[in-house]
Amino acid sequence: MGHDFSLAGLTSHMDEYFFVQILVLLLCAGLIGFERQVSKKPAGIRTSILIAMGSMLFVKYSIIAGHDVGAPNADPARVMGQVVSGIGFLGAGTIMNKEGLVAGLTTASTIWVEAAIGAIIALGYFVDAFMFSVLVIFVLQGVSQIEIWLRLSQIKGKKRIRAGVAQTHYVKHPEDAA
Repeated sequence: MGHDFSLAGLTSHMDEYFFVQILVLLLCAGLIGFERQVSKKPAGIRTSILIAMGSMLFVKYSIIAGHDVGAPNADPARVMGQVVSGIGFLGAGTIMNKEGLVAGLTTASTIWVEAAIGAIIALGYFVDAFMFSVLVIFVLQGVSQIEIWLRLSQIKGKKRIRAGVAQTHYVKHPEDAA
């Protein structure tokens, strides 16, 4: 089977629909990344777009390989399963454990859902992708505000001492430090 290496042959699968997918992806992942960027969190606009785009490209090209090339083993469902595993590994790298505190779970979760949004864009579910993107932003911002309100209502009326404030010691002589 010969290959067409002309520009038209190389871009034959890049129709208007493909460019609509890219625009939807830029909008959806860009909105989530913008929220992360404004909130001064890891995985901002560029990272969000790249995660969703990578997921979209893996799924889209597995579909193309199955249809256009006739690859019998090109299974988009298996590819999506591998994307989930790979993104889980990437997300695990964002989780930090310092002094017994775990941080980065929300970033890891956001990365995971961005990959899912990229996959559903590859499958052509543009409205769903946009709705899920808005839902993610609501969860990141709206639920965060609810959590803050709940914490404040729990400590209202209780005396609060910031860690270390009441524990300041002044040493006058070096031998007193021992």
